Amino acid sequence: MKQSETYLGENCEKNEKMFVCKMCHYKCSVKFSYDRHLLSAKHQKQVQNETNETANETQKEKKCEVKTTNICECGKVYYSRTTLWRHKKKCIGKNNDTSNDKEDEPFYESEEDDDETKETKSKKAAYNLDPQMLLDVLKQNQEFQMFMMEQHKQMMEMAKSFNTNTINNTNCNNTNTNTFNLQVFLNEKCKDALNMSEFVDTIKMQLSDLENFAYVDYADGMSKICVKNLNNLDTFLRPIHCSDLKRETLYIKHNNKWIKEAEDRAILKDAIKKIANKNIRQINEWIKENPNCTDPRSKNNDKYLKIVMNSMSGSTVEEQQENIDKIVKNVTKAVTIDKYAVRS
Repeated sequence: MKQSETYLGENCEKNEKMFVCKMCHYKCSVKFSYDRHLLSAKHQKQVQNETNETANETQKEKKCEVKTTNICECGKVYYSRTTLWRHKKKCIGKNNDTSNDKEDEPFYESEEDDDETKETKSKKAAYNLDPQMLLDVLKQNQEFQMFMMEQHKQMMEMAKSFNTNTINNTNCNNTNTNTFNLQVFLNEKCKDALNMSEFVDTIKMQLSDLENFAYVDYADGMSKICVKNLNNLDTFLRPIHCSDLKRETLYIKHNNKWIKEAEDRAILKDAIKKIANKNIRQINEWIKENPNCTDPRSKNNDKYLKIVMNSMSGSTVEEQQENIDKIVKNVTKAVTIDKYAVRS
């Protein structure tokens, strides 16, 4: 190992002592400066580099040493007794001609070459397979893959056909079931229902219905009268049912038959107008019970005027149409068929 070489020299001309560091090629005449150099980072790094180089050289020298204790008679040298013993089991003996050559020129076998792993052996075994056997295996694999692909294709076609049939059958069954249940509900369970005209005739108007128009408008007042009288009937006796609230699909009992109401709602609107006329006819009776209503100074006069005004369907055609449409919507909501009733 190299050491940091320093020495003191004398300058002949000036007769001064010099402090020299050969490792760093540094010299000075002041002891303090020399000591400071020895503690400097540059000098310490140089010392460390020299130390590392010396250690590397030592390690290389050790690696170059050859262990000669494990030598076979055939001249091969091994680094362990185990590998030597394993080699001797394979060594068939010492050949005079070859042994002399091997003694003159020893053969060194590394541990990596000697200790074959199981993976290496298995690879060698794979390389030694019979070519015909390998071709047969590949052919079988290809045939198996073709078989699986064909099976997969058939299964996909069957699944597609099954799903299509299932969806179609389900849709048909649902449609038939819904239609059948609705027809059964109307024609069997509601076979004794009133005709719409009969329903209008059976309504008995009350003065309280008329008097309510003093507080509500025409649409709300007429909706309340229609819905109240429908609710007074049993569900199966009602002359009108709604099977689809979203589409406002109505079925009306007309001339002893259940028919689907037209989009213009002609039958229902005609019934509403007839009920409204029956309500207006009560005004004279209400005046008889409230004789002071015609006196402008009476409180009943204001009530009377509101009843008369709100009992009318509207002052314009547009207002009349808007009011009648609102009543139709309110009645439709009230007669929507219960889903459980349809399915039963």
